[in-house]
Amino acid sequence: MSDPTAKARAWCRSRLLSARDFVTGAVRGPGDARDGMLLLLKGAAAATVAWCLSSWLLPSTVTAFAPFTALLALQSTVYRSLWDSAQYLGAMAIGTAVAAGFGGTVGVHAWSLGVLVFTALLVARLDLLGRQGTQVPVVALFAFAGGGGQIDYIGHLVGSATIGVCCGLVAHFAIAPSPHTDTAQQRVGDLAARVQSLLRTLARTAEGRTDDERAREDWPRRCEELAAQATHARAVLDREHENTKLNPRRRWSSAQEALQRCHETISMVERIGTHIRSIARALEYDPEASASSSGPSRTPEASVSADFLPSYAQLLHGTAAALECLAPPHGPEDPDRLRACLDDAARRYEDVATMARNGPLDHPGEWPVHGTALLEAARILDEIEGTFSRTVEAPE
Repeated sequence: MSDPTAKARAWCRSRLLSARDFVTGAVRGPGDARDGMLLLLKGAAAATVAWCLSSWLLPSTVTAFAPFTALLALQSTVYRSLWDSAQYLGAMAIGTAVAAGFGGTVGVHAWSLGVLVFTALLVARLDLLGRQGTQVPVVALFAFAGGGGQIDYIGHLVGSATIGVCCGLVAHFAIAPSPHTDTAQQRVGDLAARVQSLLRTLARTAEGRTDDERAREDWPRRCEELAAQATHARAVLDREHENTKLNPRRRWSSAQEALQRCHETISMVERIGTHIRSIARALEYDPEASASSSGPSRTPEASVSADFLPSYAQLLHGTAAALECLAPPHGPEDPDRLRACLDDAARRYEDVATMARNGPLDHPGEWPVHGTALLEAARILDEIEGTFSRTVEAPE
C-alpha cells in the first residue's frame, strides 16, 4: 500500500469517526454536538421554506438568494445571527445601490462591469460591515450582470434576501440554542486539572523522581500548551457568553455567574502557568554558567542545595492539594478543608523560607535560585487564596 493511499484512508477514517462522535454527542445530551445538529436541522428547514416562499412570490431569477440568505442568517448564537443578518442587509443595500447607479447611467458594458467590480471591492476593503463586507461585490455583480441594474430586478432581489433572512431568524428564535454553560465549565475544569498535574510533576522533578532529561527540559513546551489550552477555553467561554445575549431561552443570572467564575479561573490558570515556568527555569538554573549563552541546563540537584529541594517539593505538593480543594470553576465543596490545605501550604512555605535563610549553601549563587522559587510559590498561593476569598469568604 502506497503512503499517499494510507494517508487518504487514515484521513477518511478520522473524518468518519468525527462524524460518528458528533452524532453520538448530539443524541447523548445537551452540549456543543446537540446545538450543532440543531443548527443543521434549522438550516435545512429555513432554506427549504425560504425557497418555497420566494418561488411562490418572486420570479425564478432571484429565488436562489432566499435559501442562501437563510443559511447565512443562521449562526451559532442568536446575537451573532442578528448581527450578521443586519450586516448582510447593509451589504446588499450598498451593492444594489452601486449596481443601480451604474445600470441607470452608463449601462451594462464590459468596461462598466470592471469599474463596478473595482468600486464594490474598494467599498468592501473599507471594512464597514465586518466579515459581510465581502458580500458587497457579490450582490453588485448579481444585480448588475443578472438584472442590468434595473430597479425591478433589484427590488425582487432584495425581497428574496429579506425572505431568507426572516426565515433564518424565525427558525433561530423558534428553537433558540440553550445557553448552557456545561461545556465551558468542563473545559475550564480540565484546564485547572492540567495545572494541578504540572505542579505535581514539578514537585516530583524537584524530588529527583524524574529521570528523563527530555522531560526536565520540556517545561517551556508544557507551559505553552497550557497557555494555548487556556486560549481555547476562553474562546469557548466567549461563545457561551455571546449565547446569553438576546436569547429567549437564557437563564441570565445563573449563566452569568457561572461564566464569570470561568473567566476568573482562566485568568488564574494563566498567571499560575507563568509562575510554574519561572519555577522550572529557576530549578534548572546553573549559577556557574550564567554568563554562558549556550550549554545544557542543569538538574535541580546541581544548582539548588540538597536540603532545599525535598522541602520545596513538599511545598509544591501542598500547593497542588490546595488548588485541587479549590475545585475551580465550581468552587470548593468543603471550604474548611480548603482553608486547612492553605494553612498547611503556608506553614510549609515558612519552613522552607526559614531553611533557605539560615541553612548553608552548597554552591555559589544558590540564594537567587531559592528566592525566585519561593517567590513564585508564594504568588501561586496568593492566587489560590484570592480566588478562595472571592468565591467563598466574600459573600459571607
